[in-house]
Amino acid sequence: MKLVVGVILFSVTSLVATAQPCQTGRLDPRVAAALRDVLTDLPSSQTASVEQIRDVKIKTPAFPKSDVQYQSITADRIPIQIYNPAHATGLPIIIGYHPGGFVTPILPFMEYEFWRQAKTYNAIVFAVDYRVAPEHPFPAAVNDAYNAFRWVVANGHRYGGDTSRIAVLGLSAGGNLAAVVCQKAKKEGIAKAIKLQILNCPSTDDPRNAAQHPSYQQYASGYFLTKAFCQYYIQMYAPDAATTNPEIAPLHSENVAGLPPALIITAEFDPLRDEGHAYAERLRKAGVPVQYTCFPGQIHCLLGLPPDAEQLNEVDTLVLNAMNTIVVKKKK
Repeated sequence: MKLVVGVILFSVTSLVATAQPCQTGRLDPRVAAALRDVLTDLPSSQTASVEQIRDVKIKTPAFPKSDVQYQSITADRIPIQIYNPAHATGLPIIIGYHPGGFVTPILPFMEYEFWRQAKTYNAIVFAVDYRVAPEHPFPAAVNDAYNAFRWVVANGHRYGGDTSRIAVLGLSAGGNLAAVVCQKAKKEGIAKAIKLQILNCPSTDDPRNAAQHPSYQQYASGYFLTKAFCQYYIQMYAPDAATTNPEIAPLHSENVAGLPPALIITAEFDPLRDEGHAYAERLRKAGVPVQYTCFPGQIHCLLGLPPDAEQLNEVDTLVLNAMNTIVVKKKK
């Protein structure tokens, strides 16, 4: 009964018009302090080296290395990390796509976050260390993300996962890839293999279309993720691509009907806020079940908050509640 109620609530939520609620203009004091004392803007021009961007030092808690396996998959030898803190079988699968503006690989703090997600959501996380620019420009990341998804569908059971319960989850650039994977799966007629897409502060449009999104102008600098960095990474990632290419800008897909149910999370003081909201609205109007939540007073990916912040707990609750919708009866 609880499962049925959860599914119904998720579907009803998707039918409610979601006006943009994040207009408080009040930055969380804890985040403001972190921006002043800890966080700094990402590189603001193309003079920054890729090495500087990748040299991010974030203090990260340790986790048991016995909880993760490292594999290389497909003919392209895509590196993946398989997190199973419960050391159990029959768990739902999360295919995780990391942030980093398409120019950073999985960094240590991201590894910890994948482990934490697996533990918190009682799932097996397959984290995809997709190729990054400028060494491997578009469509390398898309190809790796999608080929890894197809591999997990075929092989996830070998690592204890339940392939009838697959969600894709991405933060920032990873949210972009998760959305693109769903669209490509739909084109190939296998979107039903994905029961849920979780997009956390996703990039859904090409930064060269920034003028179409007011949040890009309102929060262009001073809030960690900058408009300048977004324009920088697109020049590294896809300098010659059309700005409406849906494999870079999923917001511009001609038809989004039939995509998997979505949980989309944004933050008020994030340049990407409005395009995340716009994508949620496109999905909702096309009949896709959507739950959209914007966190007032927060910055990109809710950075700068203490680990026990109520907002971070709320994100976990949102994901766990949405994950309930992908629970299906196992075959007897």
